[in-house]
Amino acid sequence: MARARRTGRPTAADAVRLTGHILKCARDVFFEHGFDEASADMIAARARISKRTLYARFGSKARVFEAVILDEIDTQLRALEPAVDSSLNVVDQLQSIADVLLEWLLTPRIVSMERVVTAQAVRFPALAANIHEFGFQRAVQWVGSILAHATAKGELALADPVFAAEQFVNLVVVAPMRRSALGLAPASYDASARDRIRRGIRLFVGGCMPPGAREASGG
Repeated sequence: MARARRTGRPTAADAVRLTGHILKCARDVFFEHGFDEASADMIAARARISKRTLYARFGSKARVFEAVILDEIDTQLRALEPAVDSSLNVVDQLQSIADVLLEWLLTPRIVSMERVVTAQAVRFPALAANIHEFGFQRAVQWVGSILAHATAKGELALADPVFAAEQFVNLVVVAPMRRSALGLAPASYDASARDRIRRGIRLFVGGCMPPGAREASGG
């Protein structure tokens, strides 16, 4: 005898799966068409849901876009954070962070995403601010914990590791992304970009070392 099909309200797991499915479909639509050309109808059709369901979950196209970008950032940073070996010295740890972040960020897909966010920043300032702060602050926390640990070991002399981490992320992550988004550099973590980052990290660490260590290293 065939088992009767269960009906009723979707479970929490069903809701999570549906949200993930919608975000994946919306991501594809936004990256294919850009924010302005993409429509709620396109996203709903790609996800095979009604536009009413889409708006019930997210409220507006701008909110769907924000959710797509925040999900991308959260997924990638959570995957990348364990990639850094805490037994390395501070220079090598920071180089590892730069490598894993920029190998993800300096790709055509992510640079395209950055351009869309920048283009919509004036129209949706809260959306742009949320996206920037979410990704930026996550990276700052990650770097800040490494700088604080290096300071405790005497490798660095930092009164405010969080402030230093903000400067590091601006120098090593934000600046290269901006150059690529503006078309001033390729959307690729190539040999030239790697060399530029290596020199930037050594300049940064040199400025954070205790005076005696700087003199001993010739800094």
